[in-house]
Amino acid sequence: MLSYIEKARALGDSLAQTPEVKALVAAEKAIMADPVAREMFVAYREKEKSVITAQMLTKVVPERDAIALLEMKARLSTKNQLIRKYFQAVQRYERVMAMVNLMITTAVSGNPSPEELELPEDLRDIASQLMDPQKAQELNDQIAQGKLPQGFKLPPGMKLPGGKQSP
Repeated sequence: MLSYIEKARALGDSLAQTPEVKALVAAEKAIMADPVAREMFVAYREKEKSVITAQMLTKVVPERDAIALLEMKARLSTKNQLIRKYFQAVQRYERVMAMVNLMITTAVSGNPSPEELELPEDLRDIASQLMDPQKAQELNDQIAQGKLPQGFKLPPGMKLPGGKQSP
């Protein structure tokens, strides 16, 4: 049997092959290949790093800094299509990682109630279905066939393997 470290490595290797991670990597490479986008993106990353550093040191980010970072992100998203695509890819990646984290946490500590889940509402229903091992297996089988179970809806923008979206 694999040790938990080896299993974690295998999980990381599997996640690296997901469309969400591949899209994120491709989006960042596209930014770095464009001098104008790269300059704007590097400035954003520096601002983001300073906000994260302040949060680590003080445990509280000054509201003006947090707002300035959000405004900068919004400005860059409207000014540059490559950066907008990157932020969209980050959002899809974070959804995947939230679900992975939920599955790991649930396996370690048991099933929380749907109200205890710190997830957006659109993911909460999916998560509660996935926490039931039998439902999770049924769901996995149906998704592998490109089908969605009765009453099950994917969040906007999320696709099944093969590109099928929720009806």
